[in-house]
Amino acid sequence: MRVLLVDDERLLLVSLTRALQVQRPDWEIETASDGVEAMRLLKSQHVDLLITDVQMPAMDGLALLAQVRSDPYLAALPLILISAQDDRSSVRKGMFSGADDYLTKPFSAEELIQTVESRLQRLEQGSSAHPQTSSLQRQLKERLTERELEVLSLIGQGMVTKDIAVALDLSPKTVSAHRQNIMEKLDQHNAAALAALAIRAGVA
Repeated sequence: MRVLLVDDERLLLVSLTRALQVQRPDWEIETASDGVEAMRLLKSQHVDLLITDVQMPAMDGLALLAQVRSDPYLAALPLILISAQDDRSSVRKGMFSGADDYLTKPFSAEELIQTVESRLQRLEQGSSAHPQTSSLQRQLKERLTERELEVLSLIGQGMVTKDIAVALDLSPKTVSAHRQNIMEKLDQHNAAALAALAIRAGVA
């Protein structure tokens, strides 16, 4: 599998590339420092998955995402956004722009690998890169309890544990337990990923 990793932070590119090469030696890792270079690489060679930072010079991640989705030869390419911005509006903007997943910095190589492999697994199972909202809602209702759906919805609305506890009249510890259960059931690894999923499913 060939992965293109795009970020203007050179040290991050180097460290992630090394970690991925050690932990997943069968992956071919290509890198680019901005969207312009990334598009050049995408048009010149086959890439199986694109991981791009949001904030970059020349062409940022959202502009790159727009170009990829508008290109008939690249439109179906799985794309993961990475960003230091973890607020709901940023996650919503990224997901509504066509990203498949959203991972917030800082993250470990292990978290990135989990996100990539979860995305690939969903593709292998035959799910679309952009599942219909009604279908995704149905999947969530099948996997989660009513209370977990409520917690997921509030996470998607940008609420933190303390706010969710007040809104649902629960203890923060109970909310944390629900969130952990949701992440395990849905194979997600952080609150931003849960928020992105809630937004994509239309339950936020």
